[in-house]
Amino acid sequence: MHTELNTNNYNLPSVYPVTAHTDFVGVGTTFVATPGVKTNGLDYVALALQKGASVIVVQLDVEVPGEILELIKKHNAKIIRVENSRKALAEMSAEALGFPAKKLKIIAVTGTKGKTSTSYMAYHMLHSLGKKVALISTVEKRIEADIVSMPLTTPLPDQIHMFLDACVKRDIEYVIMEVSAQALSLQRIEGIEFEAGVFTNFSHEHLEFYKDLAEYFEAKTLLFPKIKNLKNMFINLDDKHGEFLLKKHPECSSFSLQDKRATLYGCAHNSGKADVTVEVKIDSKVYEVYLPLLGQFNVYNLLGVLGIMHALKINLSDVQWTLKNLQFIPGRMEQYPLSNGARCVIDYAHNPSSFEAVLSTLRSMTPHLIVVFGLAGNRDKQKRPIMASIAQKYCDIVVLTSDNPRDENPEEIAKEVVVGFTPDKNFQFHQELNRVTAIELGCKLTKPDSIVAVLGKGRDEYQIVGTVTFPFKERLIIKPFTLSSDDN
Repeated sequence: MHTELNTNNYNLPSVYPVTAHTDFVGVGTTFVATPGVKTNGLDYVALALQKGASVIVVQLDVEVPGEILELIKKHNAKIIRVENSRKALAEMSAEALGFPAKKLKIIAVTGTKGKTSTSYMAYHMLHSLGKKVALISTVEKRIEADIVSMPLTTPLPDQIHMFLDACVKRDIEYVIMEVSAQALSLQRIEGIEFEAGVFTNFSHEHLEFYKDLAEYFEAKTLLFPKIKNLKNMFINLDDKHGEFLLKKHPECSSFSLQDKRATLYGCAHNSGKADVTVEVKIDSKVYEVYLPLLGQFNVYNLLGVLGIMHALKINLSDVQWTLKNLQFIPGRMEQYPLSNGARCVIDYAHNPSSFEAVLSTLRSMTPHLIVVFGLAGNRDKQKRPIMASIAQKYCDIVVLTSDNPRDENPEEIAKEVVVGFTPDKNFQFHQELNRVTAIELGCKLTKPDSIVAVLGKGRDEYQIVGTVTFPFKERLIIKPFTLSSDDN
């Protein structure tokens, strides 16, 4: 079995045939001027022409200033008008590269939480079986064992198709792709059809982008018409929104830990601990699959992965031990032993449902739980007091700090979080807006049987203050408190 994952870097070509970003423009490139929230693609036409763009694509309802039209003419470039520039970016990128998505088996994973863990597990499982597989997820983009540097959970269409083209050239068979609601709303995956899919769950998130939860949920459902055969779309039956989707799309498949009528029914003992064997029933057959990860939420993620394997016609008896070398998913419940006998856990949890899942699991593992967290600026404000109340519900000590404040005042963010706390003499609260100092304080407050959870960033290795992004590596901050000298 091919279980070792290397960390070689793989770079995509620096010039794209079609792009919406001037960084990737070269001689002969088609530049698509997409309207953005903060910037307008028209503002970059001059630079694109200077770098060699030969075609400029503009949306029909956008008025092009005369000086830009003159520049296009001066550079002997052509202007093309389209109804929807985002859709055009996806379609033209695919066409320019010979429609690489059609030559691959692409699997979509969507939902509020669990997308990354499900995607990473599916990738690891296929890789362990010796399959040629690639991954597009929040924590990593991989082609086989090589890491590809790309931003965003679901990259922009031009980047996606360049990635898929590289997959075709590397003879990749499967691509596991996290698909965010924003990617669906912004038509980043327009024209891509999926071999199979997973809907993990749905909860409060992204109200900085959507007007309400109903609009956010509707965005998630845009994935369904893109699944080739809805029988291969596996939905979490134990989630109330998943149950609604299954009533709306009865042709879809389901997974559950509670309802034996599900297409894929699982049963796990001691799911609050690692090293769990999950008993799975599908098509009247029972399989046992080893899961080395903490938390019931990871049992659900595993069921979604097994749904993918079933959809791909991979015998579940072949996957029983494929996860045995998966020590952790990057940025998800990463555990580090501290020198005083306590443990530090780093996790990406940054919304109410993930806070509930992570902190409830950790609470079951320790008599003394500390959490260090902050909430991002320019993001959903409604969840701030909610997350404070969840932290207080499970933790003995909260250290409130800062996390990517962007152009919001960190003190104002903290005030909106603190509203969610209630007076309790047994609850200890500290506010330290310097995130380095806050993490150090969390570690110093531990006792031999404590767990300190550092939540919000996971494997994100940066902090955004104002418009400046600077390196920020939490594993290096906790290193002096740990038993290990590993700083990777």
